[in-house]
Amino acid sequence: MRTLLSSLGHARATLVPEDWRRFCIETCRPHPVHSLVRQEPFTRRGFEKPRRYAGDAVMLDFVYEDLAPERLGTTDTGVELNRFLCAQRSTASLRGRRDYLARYIDQVSAERADARILSVACGHLRESRRSRAVQQRQVSEFLALDQDLQSLGVIDSELGYLGVKPVAGSVKDILRNQLRFEDMDLVYASGLYDYLPQPVAIRLTAQLFSMLRPGGRLLLANYADPHKDSAFKAYMEACMDWWLIYRDESEVAGWMSDIPRNQLRRQALFRDETENLIYLELTRR
Repeated sequence: MRTLLSSLGHARATLVPEDWRRFCIETCRPHPVHSLVRQEPFTRRGFEKPRRYAGDAVMLDFVYEDLAPERLGTTDTGVELNRFLCAQRSTASLRGRRDYLARYIDQVSAERADARILSVACGHLRESRRSRAVQQRQVSEFLALDQDLQSLGVIDSELGYLGVKPVAGSVKDILRNQLRFEDMDLVYASGLYDYLPQPVAIRLTAQLFSMLRPGGRLLLANYADPHKDSAFKAYMEACMDWWLIYRDESEVAGWMSDIPRNQLRRQALFRDETENLIYLELTRR
């Protein structure tokens, strides 16, 4: 696996984007190794896309959760491959993002007793399991927004008793103002922006920011330009057909373009510990 990732990373760095994509389709997919790595459940679900998109909530659970081998539903080889992939920097970033969001929710809830929180493209909202505020029902209102009704069903069954409210909706609904929330203390989107073209990201950021009450915070994340972990990202594209939009700090900062500067109290741009993720934090005046 180390040799495979290293070789794919070298090919990705060497080829121009069009040739790299052709290499993924024409060379990697028919290769016997591709059948082998699809025994690993994270890879298989990413490639097969049973919900018609990569990165769905079930797929992320294969690296979020410490699943027993029998729960992975695969061969012994698939179990070993899963252990290998879960030890990589990029999957560590996913778990780190989950844990950071849990701490952030706790911080906002500690600062405001009647905190209202909105998670956009929430998936299974796994950060809620690690949030003391959610588990102790200290969040006044927690809205979990997603367009995937199956994910919302999991939230309703697993978190409904804690007061988490699933809300069906999409980015288009927000941009068209068909779905709107007011006076939020925290709005966050952890994995959504990796798929959004820059003009859409800019418009959405302004719309989400406008939903905050004074002092409210908007927290967004995006995977960084893949120099730090280019081998794993090459594996994602070649073996999982999972293509993200990677950005640098200047591009993430550009999401603020449509927000009036006199409405901003504070802005922060920083990377996570692995330097794989870029966060943008905006506080409303």
